[in-house]
Amino acid sequence: MKTVILLSIVLLFSAGFAAADFQAVVDQADKYHDLEKHEEVKEFLISSIKSATGNAQKAELYWRLARAYLNLGDDAEDNGADEKVLLEIFQAGENAASKATDLDPNNHLAYYWKSGNIGRWGQTKGILNSLFKAKPMRKLLTRAIEINLEHADSYYVLGQLFEQVPGFPVSFGNVDASVSLGRKAVVLHTQQVASGEEDEFRYDFFTELAKHLYARDWSSAKRSKEQAKKGSRYRSEKDILKKNFYYEGTIDLKKASDREEAALLLGWVIKELEAVSKPKQQHVQDLKEAKDLYVEWGY
Repeated sequence: MKTVILLSIVLLFSAGFAAADFQAVVDQADKYHDLEKHEEVKEFLISSIKSATGNAQKAELYWRLARAYLNLGDDAEDNGADEKVLLEIFQAGENAASKATDLDPNNHLAYYWKSGNIGRWGQTKGILNSLFKAKPMRKLLTRAIEINLEHADSYYVLGQLFEQVPGFPVSFGNVDASVSLGRKAVVLHTQQVASGEEDEFRYDFFTELAKHLYARDWSSAKRSKEQAKKGSRYRSEKDILKKNFYYEGTIDLKKASDREEAALLLGWVIKELEAVSKPKQQHVQDLKEAKDLYVEWGY
């Protein structure tokens, strides 16, 4: 496979990158990504970047390289790699994304994938050993949504961040905010799949929202009581991140407790994933996580 990949690169660039179709390069990298061929993505991008013209083009390739490193780290973890190897992979991903933000400060995906690699580095080290990474992640993701207000993935990761880090006075964790951020991610992602902007449905968005709801553990009565307050705060808040702490106040809620809704979400995810005829590795992982949570939570 590596020989074939390298040959394709030579053929593509034999006439020089300026004569090549940049979009074809991007499409090829994304095709490898969709096929979960992350090593091939990495090799292809490293060979492509040196011939790219202009900062914006290079940034597009560097954030994709950061994405490839993150996925390679996930694969390595699944295969039992030790901490040292994983940290090196995620650090390489962060470095690639940093180059992208330097080259194009208005590329929201560069900030997103930098935060992703930092987050996976932190998960590898453990929350107590990596808490200092939380604020840089929050800053990067906030910048991403400032550039692109409808970037569902950034809200998705922000929801995880605000649920998982400790609250005041240790850090900025806020499980109630995580629910609103998770809901915003789910709504945007669903809309974008329906419109064709995104071509693949991500069930982990719903599993993460279920986690946020389970952690918050509000009764149906409390959810209803807080709804009007949140709607008012959402409309009045100017800061883009804080505004979305109250996004829940803009939608209709099920007449259920948080944990009842979490159970419904997990049940739906499990049913949908079990019906996938040709599951990808991500589908298999998402199904296992949903089933494990369903058992762990006693549903």
